[in-house]
Amino acid sequence: MGAKGNKGKNGMRGGMAFDACRLLCLPCAGGSATVYASWAKAAPSWLAVRPLELPGRGTRYHEPLQHDPHELADQLSDECQALHISSDACFALFGHSLGGLLAFEIAHRLHARGRPPVALFVAASRPPATRDDTRYAALQDDADALAEMRALGGTPEALLAQPELMAMVLPVIKADFQLCGRYRRPSRAVRAPLPVPIHALAGQRDTFAPEVLDDWRCETSKAYTRTDFEGDHFFVRDDPAHLLAVIANELAPAMHVPRAWEAR
Repeated sequence: MGAKGNKGKNGMRGGMAFDACRLLCLPCAGGSATVYASWAKAAPSWLAVRPLELPGRGTRYHEPLQHDPHELADQLSDECQALHISSDACFALFGHSLGGLLAFEIAHRLHARGRPPVALFVAASRPPATRDDTRYAALQDDADALAEMRALGGTPEALLAQPELMAMVLPVIKADFQLCGRYRRPSRAVRAPLPVPIHALAGQRDTFAPEVLDDWRCETSKAYTRTDFEGDHFFVRDDPAHLLAVIANELAPAMHVPRAWEAR
């Protein structure tokens, strides 16, 4: 799947060193950066996968959980700029579900600082203008949070039935439900559409139809595309190689490399 002229994963193209395009990846509600652990092996050599860990989980378990999505987007934007984005590096943002919403807000903040991504990828993420997650703000009780997890799917029942594990997981889940429930999209009078291409990725067996994602079109003044995948809300776990081929195909022009399936 790598581009012609690439030499493995060593950041060489045509015998000359070059900077890979960085794909900054945000997880869904309740998730962590580990969901993207296998992506680096499936990506072409010119695409560097950089999973972003949210506070309160994974390697950042010692940090307090965040409950305000706008404050979290501020924090993550600062971290992206300090840790992952050099002055001239090419980078894109990818987010799954809640991660797509956070990636969208980060893209706006980085654009305002003069460092917009070359593209935004939103997977199984309802568009900001038409989503209504206010009910999530009221999910304070453990039983209610567990019921919502069962309704969403993606977590085996055997894990949901383990009290010790759920005692560790539920605080994260409830905090992420708060992030969803407290999100408010700024009005268009305050903030113009993002001047960045948006690529929506949909699961054909998600709880909402793939066409629902087409409202992302109004969030960009640049190109919009949608690609449908077999699978449910968690299709991003099913076939990373295929998903990354689609992402690479969209990013290839910015990196001046052949499109993914043309370079096989």
